[in-house]
Amino acid sequence: MDESFPPERRIRKGSDFAAVLRKGRKRRCPYFTLHILPTPSRDCARLGIIASRRVGGAVQRNRAKRLLREVFRRHGSRLPPGVDLVAVARNSIAKARLEDVERAFRNAFHGKTNS
Repeated sequence: MDESFPPERRIRKGSDFAAVLRKGRKRRCPYFTLHILPTPSRDCARLGIIASRRVGGAVQRNRAKRLLREVFRRHGSRLPPGVDLVAVARNSIAKARLEDVERAFRNAFHGKTNS
């Protein structure tokens, strides 16, 4: 099981972010909002993260991004290929534990909301 996060598994272009945010399904959870867009032309799942200043200062935003990247590293290989995900962090993620964010990610991806 590959738990790395190489560049080909990241959404980096603004146009790709915009497409996922505009066309993707939206799932809300207490720590983030997950936008999901199937992209059959891709051979792996990709993740993009948005952590605005509403999340908090730089320390909180960076922690939010680290948590979301770690969850994707752990579960990215189990996701179907050809799906783009954009996670928009909420300010409650700054105090969340990794296990809670992991559970929320699984539930949001599989359509279960617990907010």
